[in-house]
Amino acid sequence: MVTQLKYQNILLCTDYSKDAEAAFVHAFDQANKYGAKLHIMNVIPSVNPCGLNMFKKSMSKSEAKKKSDKIDEGYMLQELGALKKVYHDRLRSGIDHEFIVRVGSPDVEIITYSGKNNIDMIILGTIGHHENKRRTHVRTAENVSKYANCQVITIGSPKQ
Repeated sequence: MVTQLKYQNILLCTDYSKDAEAAFVHAFDQANKYGAKLHIMNVIPSVNPCGLNMFKKSMSKSEAKKKSDKIDEGYMLQELGALKKVYHDRLRSGIDHEFIVRVGSPDVEIITYSGKNNIDMIILGTIGHHENKRRTHVRTAENVSKYANCQVITIGSPKQ
């Protein structure tokens, strides 16, 4: 007997690349097909507090950490605005959705979020925005595929 799959929560991971665009189209279709909530996530790198100390040597480690956290918060708010600008109008009113921004390592943040939010399927692009970051994004897709506790679909954009 074949069991019918039912998806309630789908996580789209984006960096606005061509592959992420192809992943969005697929995630949108899947969310629409199953009536699932679409979680749209971007993970941004954190400001390194050690780097802040290089510019202001009198800053303690705790001060540098607080300052980097404040900078990260600002970047998160900017990124949340960017997610909404790119995707909000493209989502039909019938699709429940949420925008998520995390700071850190993409694979770790994606896997952690999916585990804590009952994600049934993760969809992400195979290669990210910049070709010179290819190894990083392939590693992200590979680690998410290996360690996530749900189905993972990686999508490459069609060749032009």
